[in-house]
Amino acid sequence: MNKGILYLIPVPIHNEEDFNIRLIPPYIVEIIDSLKFFAVENIRTSRRFIKKLNPNFDIDNTNFLIVDKRAEKETIRELVNHLLDGNDVGVMSESGCPGIADPGQKICALAHKHQITIKPLIGPTSIILALMASGLNGQEFKFHGYLPIEQKDRINEINIIQKKSGAHIFIETPYRNQKVLEDLIIHLKPQNRKISIAIDLTGKNEKIITKSIYELSNNKIILEKKPTIFIFE
Repeated sequence: MNKGILYLIPVPIHNEEDFNIRLIPPYIVEIIDSLKFFAVENIRTSRRFIKKLNPNFDIDNTNFLIVDKRAEKETIRELVNHLLDGNDVGVMSESGCPGIADPGQKICALAHKHQITIKPLIGPTSIILALMASGLNGQEFKFHGYLPIEQKDRINEINIIQKKSGAHIFIETPYRNQKVLEDLIIHLKPQNRKISIAIDLTGKNEKIITKSIYELSNNKIILEKKPTIFIFE
């Protein structure tokens, strides 16, 4: 029996109310329409996304398994068993591309062990979009994920990273965005060092700002709990 294909399906990174089907390549809609098995972070939001793409999709006869950061190994093995049985499976995170700062990586790792074909699909990734528009170093860069939650640890991490070359990219939960920005402005040196802030990428309130620390110190930016990517070099 032929093995199924593991499709990594990108999901819009803007707010749900800003949904715009023109940002979804048509071939992704065709692939989703062909699937009956999905690995998702949240069943409810994934079902809503699929129905927006195709209101006639047979959602009730589709299998959804939750794969989040708490996912059990048994759940991931169950998904791989579906693939080994010849079923194609789609992986969707809550936002952006599966496997990038996302638990979908665990499925891919096990799929590789079983020589299952993995097909990444084209779609929005806030990390690369932010870097593209930042005007910062696109030749040498590193994605650091989340900075530490505790401010003392976060400042220590900032001080360690700023000694390294290249562009440094971070994400943060919206309710901590303002504190992270303030820590970057206070602790990054020298004052002519640049920070890029990409806010609500692909959404209606999208804004990408690259300024020196000196400029940001004198012109306070209020992030208002919007999804944000930070980059400095």
